Parts: sequence; structure tokens; C-alpha cells
Amino acid sequence: MSEPVKGAQTVTRALSVLKHISHAHPFGIAIGELSEVSQLDRATTYRLASTLVSFGLVERDAARKYRLGVEAMQLGLSAMRSAPIVGQLQPAMRRLARRTEDTVFLVVRSGDYGHCIHCEEGTYPVKAMVLQVGGMRLLGVGSAGMTLLSMLSDVEVLALYQRHQEEFSRGPSFAKLKRMVGEARERGYADTVDLVTEGVSGVGMRFELSAGSHAAVSVAAIRSRMTPERKKWIAEIIAEELQVSGFTPAYSRVS
Repeated sequence: MSEPVKGAQTVTRALSVLKHISHAHPFGIAIGELSEVSQLDRATTYRLASTLVSFGLVERDAARKYRLGVEAMQLGLSAMRSAPIVGQLQPAMRRLARRTEDTVFLVVRSGDYGHCIHCEEGTYPVKAMVLQVGGMRLLGVGSAGMTLLSMLSDVEVLALYQRHQEEFSRGPSFAKLKRMVGEARERGYADTVDLVTEGVSGVGMRFELSAGSHAAVSVAAIRSRMTPERKKWIAEIIAEELQVSGFTPAYSRVS
């Protein structure tokens, strides 16, 4: 019978703590509750959580709650780059790029952020490369981020804004963000202008990957190409391509 690996219990406990923190993301979990769900004493839980913080896998916010850190998100992103979703949606994205002649992005929600895991470039000579594959952007920033934000409740939108006030200080006010979220919910897709880059406009539509997991497809182009009529057409063909690919867009109809 083989002997237990030295330190294996510590690793197991640390992974258990990390798992429970991930379940509480993005709202966070206090040390008392974390200790209870992990079935560890408070001192051990705090020590393990602090170690995870030191590696960037977890962060502790101003309210002393633990959430996933950037390093954990980057690990997830690395896995998503070869995820089946890319292969499943790549043909549809290529068709969208060909039909619109513009750049098409696939963004997966990860807590308070959206990760761009794939893009397809169209043939139009002036390209709107507002995202890079592997890039991470706060929900509500860009058309993909806005459509993903619109799935949250008003309380959740406010909480996210408060958690990231410094980042949002360089973007829309909360009043404007709330208005845009309402419009995205009503239309069934996000319609953004100059939200990330001056002179760039986009259309984004979210859909459910699996229970509790969401992603979005967006098309970005220079503002002069994105008339209201063309934006509606783009939203309609995004919905069409998502359905062909076996996904259900999170809206009843494009109005």
C-alpha cells in the first residue's frame, strides 16, 4: 500500500477552499462562511485563503470577502482557448464575418468579466479590432459585455458597478449604464456606439452555453457602417447563426 504524499492534505484543503470561493464568485464569501462550507477551522481556512491570495488565484475585497482572482480567470481562459465551443461556433462566425465583412468576436462570461476566446476578421479594409483573443474586459464595456451584463438583475448590475467604480470612472456613468442595460434587455441585443473606442460601433447578442454559463457573439465595425437598419440586420443574422449552431439566443424576437 502506497504512503500518502507529503502535503497532499494541504493541497486538497486548498483546492476545496478555492472551489467554494469559485461558487461564491463574483459576490464573494466571508471567512466565517468559507470556514463552515469547507468544514475547516477558521484559522486554517484563513491561512489557505491567504496563500491563494498571494498567488493571485483569489482576491480579498474591501468588504473582506474572497472572490476569484485574475490568475484563476487566466487559467480558465487558457482552457477555453481550446474549448469545444470554439470549434462549434467557428463555422458560424466565419459565415458572419463573410456576410457582414466585419470583425466577429466570441466572448465567454467569467465572473465580472468577459473573455474573448475567438475572433474572425471580415474583408472590409478598415477593421474594428476592439478586442484581442485572450483579452479580458469588464461586463458592460463593449457590445458583448453589455449584452452579458443585461442578463443580471438591477441589484446585481449596481453591485458590479460599485465593485468596479474606478474602472467605470473612465467609461459610462451608472445612469447611462443602467439605461443601456434596459435597452439591451428590451431589444434582445446590445447596440453600442463609441463605448470602447471613438468611431466604433457594435452589436452583441448573448446566449446560454449550459446551465449558469453564458457567452456572447458580437460584430464590430466603424461607426459610419453601422446604421440602425444594418445593426438590426446584423442582430437577426447573429440569432440565425446561433440557432443553426444549436444555441438559443436569450431573447424572444428581434424588435
